[in-house]
Amino acid sequence: MLSDTDVITLNLFAHQIRQVYPDARIWAFGSRVKGNASWESDLDVCIIIKDLTTDLSKQIIDIAWKVGFQRDVVITPLIFSQEQFDSGPLSESSIVKTILREGVAA
Repeated sequence: MLSDTDVITLNLFAHQIRQVYPDARIWAFGSRVKGNASWESDLDVCIIIKDLTTDLSKQIIDIAWKVGFQRDVVITPLIFSQEQFDSGPLSESSIVKTILREGVAA
């Protein structure tokens, strides 16, 4: 279960991502969602972009760093194109299944 602080951080991050790409699908997942995070745990966030490019991936990483720095947490983005996430080989991976099962949408 995300803490109130993590929810604020996730929403701030999602808001800034959607300034660049309004249709982004965004979920938090991992130890902070499960409620077993330590003080040094990162905030894992999955971002799905329909038409992902290298430049857009770099922008997302920059936003993650900036928001994380402001909020005093490391945000670790896991970035997929919509095709990779929905129907590519990665769509059958345990990480994608975990995100769909346990992720918290922003």
